[in-house]
Amino acid sequence: MSLDAAVFNERPIADEFSGAFASDPAASILKHAVKIWARDHGVAENDLTRVTEMVVGFAKSAIRDCERKIHVVA
Repeated sequence: MSLDAAVFNERPIADEFSGAFASDPAASILKHAVKIWARDHGVAENDLTRVTEMVVGFAKSAIRDCERKIHVVA
């Protein structure tokens, strides 16, 4: 299975932080940029939402991981 197929078949994970990031301007810009990138790379329109949510979810988890490491060190 290709990476593209795996991404499209995977269901996005909803978490308790989804609402908190809904009005975040950085998240909106990231979603817009990912949609533009995905369209330029041939991602089907009906898969755009899933791809953008997965990328934003990954970004949120990376930020939370860094925040945890900072709190542990401090």
